Amino acid sequence: MKKTTAFLLASVLASASFAQEFDIWTKTINNDTNGVWQVQPDKPKPKDVKAPGIPGEMALRVKGRQGANPWDVQAASPIAGAIAAGDVIMVMAYLRAEQPAEGGSKLSLRVQLAGAPYTSTMDFTAAVTTEWKSYCAHRVATAEMPAGRSNVNVHLATAPQVIDLGPVFVFNFGPGFDRTKLKGCDG
Repeated sequence: MKKTTAFLLASVLASASFAQEFDIWTKTINNDTNGVWQVQPDKPKPKDVKAPGIPGEMALRVKGRQGANPWDVQAASPIAGAIAAGDVIMVMAYLRAEQPAEGGSKLSLRVQLAGAPYTSTMDFTAAVTTEWKSYCAHRVATAEMPAGRSNVNVHLATAPQVIDLGPVFVFNFGPGFDRTKLKGCDG
C-alpha cells in the first residue's frame, strides 16, 4: 500500500490534533514509505482495504494471533532517514482494530533496526479501538539508526485480532528540540 506523499501529508496536516509553531512536515524521514507495510509471516495474506476518513483512504488488514513471542506476527514500515542517539523523534500511525482482541487490542510500536540485533530507539504501546485514530508518541532516541536501516515495527502476535494499518509518519527534530511544542502527542 503506497500512496502519494503530498496528498497524505496535506490530509494529515489538516487532521492533526496537536498545534505546531513550526512546519513539522519538513522533519519527516519516511516520505516515500509512509503507506508501505511489510508483514511477516504473510499467511494468511494481508489485504488492502478501503479506509475512508484517513489519509490515502486505504489500509492494510492483517490477522494477528497469539504467539510465543509478540513479534511472531509483525508489520514493518521502512524509514529512509537517519536517527542519532539524542535526537527527538516522533511517530504518528493510523491504526484500527477491525476485530479487537478479547479485552481490547494493545499493540507495541517500535522504531528499530531492520535487521539483527533489532535494537530499538523508541517504544510505545497503543490501545487500539474499532475506530480509526492517529496514535502518536515522541521520545529522545536512545540509539543510532543509520539511514535506510531502520523501520517502524508493530507486534501483532499478542492475541487473536484483525488490525488495519494505515499510514505511519516518522519525524526527526534533531537533538535538544523542545518537546513541549508537540502538543496533543504522548510524550
